Amino acid sequence: MSSDIKIKDVALHSSATTLQALPAEGIPEIAIIGRSNVGKSTLLNRLTGRKKLAYTSSVPGKTQSFQSYEVHTTYNGEEHLLHLVDLPGFGYAKFAKKKREYISRLTVDYIMHRHCLRGIFLLTDIRREPKEDELSIQSLTYENGVPLVIVLTKADKIKKGELKKRQKEVAAAYALEAEDLLITGEKLSTTSLWQQIHLLTALPE
Repeated sequence: MSSDIKIKDVALHSSATTLQALPAEGIPEIAIIGRSNVGKSTLLNRLTGRKKLAYTSSVPGKTQSFQSYEVHTTYNGEEHLLHLVDLPGFGYAKFAKKKREYISRLTVDYIMHRHCLRGIFLLTDIRREPKEDELSIQSLTYENGVPLVIVLTKADKIKKGELKKRQKEVAAAYALEAEDLLITGEKLSTTSLWQQIHLLTALPE
């Protein structure tokens, strides 16, 4: 992490299963969403420098609520307060059908109606092609004017020589340029992600 980005404090603020139970509007939010087992909790832990902040599990679909983390940072000497929101993972077949449908509706309502939402990080496993779920979220954010950042996870799972190739291939599937996608993985710096977070949270509502 760059010396101009520091985490002063971070803690779980709330766990919500309805929009009404989310933190009161006002503090800017960045949501993290992706397929179950794509590495959302791992990314949250890396972003905050807290190894056990978000629970990581080998069992997909553990996160079935909206986990809001309150984060105090200093960036370029200025203090900032924001929420990082871990959204329920999607695409896990073992969820009961009604549960999947409810989580899906809740996520759509959140993207469409959450006024303090400043941007979404859509996580995609760099080894996989985005499927209908990911592309639907991309379309939904575009339609509702919500900034979207595609973050490729698990870069440590492939050879370094393949990174640029996979970045370009996944970008093409999203109809984007390779440089539009951020990459994360074990031992990779989170500076570019934090720069994007601070850029988005600085935008007016």
